[in-house]
Amino acid sequence: MIKVSDITTYLKCPRMCYFMHKRDKLTQTKTPEYLQRLLIKELALTYCAAAGTEEKLTILNNELDRLERDICVIYRNELAGIDDGVIADSISTVRSYLGDISLNLSSYIDFYSNGSFQVEPLLLSEKFGLIGSPNRLLKIDETMIPSIIKTGNIPENGVWQNDRLALTAYSLLVEEKYHCASNGGFVEYARWGKVREVTVKTNERRKVLEVIERIKKIQNGFMPEKPEKAPCEFCGWSDICDVRSTLASRFF
Repeated sequence: MIKVSDITTYLKCPRMCYFMHKRDKLTQTKTPEYLQRLLIKELALTYCAAAGTEEKLTILNNELDRLERDICVIYRNELAGIDDGVIADSISTVRSYLGDISLNLSSYIDFYSNGSFQVEPLLLSEKFGLIGSPNRLLKIDETMIPSIIKTGNIPENGVWQNDRLALTAYSLLVEEKYHCASNGGFVEYARWGKVREVTVKTNERRKVLEVIERIKKIQNGFMPEKPEKAPCEFCGWSDICDVRSTLASRFF
């Protein structure tokens, strides 16, 4: 099975997808930035409780207090052995974002007031050999709509291309499970408390299907070409990445 996260990894660099499939050991550095992303993601799941109230900031602060206690339980494996000082610093940094987040949530009350949603439901497609869990699956006017939470920067307009394609992949999963058309969804840029709606386009569906086929070849053992703009500086596999091209890799 190919995971939706494999697609997003492939879009960053196909070689990363190759090493992940080989299960080469990679230790995730437990930096404050890494913990902040986890905290923001978990906090975003509670925005629906704050958006429609006059006490947004109070609710968000209370939820962050809860997460200070619970985050290492939720992410037991990922955060095993993390230093208490890193947790305290990360909590403080995220708390400094809450003022802007609470102000922005006021513009998305309709989105967050939708009480009919599932959190990280597992969706499976035998047809495409694809599996994944959107952060939320909303039911709006009897239609199931995926939403993904992103903790990084927000583009000036629209959503990042990789986020569009991840949402497209989730739309394919929704269509197969619920036997209905899925024409888009939402990207929640949680660091900013903003939500962007996305309409899935034909060319994005085509691109996702192409990437699925390329990942299948990688899983069969082919090492793909490393792209010119590969994020090597931030890649944990850079030391073992073989940059030599092979005849097979040229098909990518």
